[in-house]
Amino acid sequence: MFKRIVEKDQNETFFNIEGARKYAKEAENSAKMRFRGFMNKLTTLDVEGRYLEIGAGTGTLATIIAKQNANIDITAIEVSTDMIIVGEEYIKENGVESQVRFVKGDIGSEGLLKSLGKFDLIYSTFSLHHWEDSKEMIENLMQYLNDDGVLLISDLKRVWWLHWVPVQNGLFKSIRAAYRPREIREMLDTIGVRKYEIENVFPFFMQNITIWR
Repeated sequence: MFKRIVEKDQNETFFNIEGARKYAKEAENSAKMRFRGFMNKLTTLDVEGRYLEIGAGTGTLATIIAKQNANIDITAIEVSTDMIIVGEEYIKENGVESQVRFVKGDIGSEGLLKSLGKFDLIYSTFSLHHWEDSKEMIENLMQYLNDDGVLLISDLKRVWWLHWVPVQNGLFKSIRAAYRPREIREMLDTIGVRKYEIENVFPFFMQNITIWR
């Protein structure tokens, strides 16, 4: 069976404001396709209240969500100062600064999550395959859900024929590092998650993982 290949340079790094602005533009241009499966699921879940976004980048997805529902407040965690600077400009330009708040930090920091409290929905897109210990991270995030809260993770899926394509761009590297549904089920079963759902999302190399507390 084809195994995960996680390369050391998988994590994207933005060294300056210019790089962050370029990322923001690319994210905005690709948002409709990139987040379509995630947004369809989010609409179905119909969760209101406090949201926490893991790895918010420059706030493209948070802005989309905030514009669609005025009854949602989003705490957007991002590790890059440059991304946050550009992100704060972006949410102001889109008129959602009252709903979206950036927080600098790493979700691996227990103190950070404790300081933020609990949420009705915690979500992440295209980050699962980057996490050093995905099982531990999921278990930890679930502690910060309110009763009946939801953890929604949207990520790539490892598919066999793309796994072997000899292309070295970021997308193909990420696909090779992504999890298969069976691996996710084993991970969740190991940590005792009882209620969850794994769904294939168009295009075929993406998936949504929904976990209920």
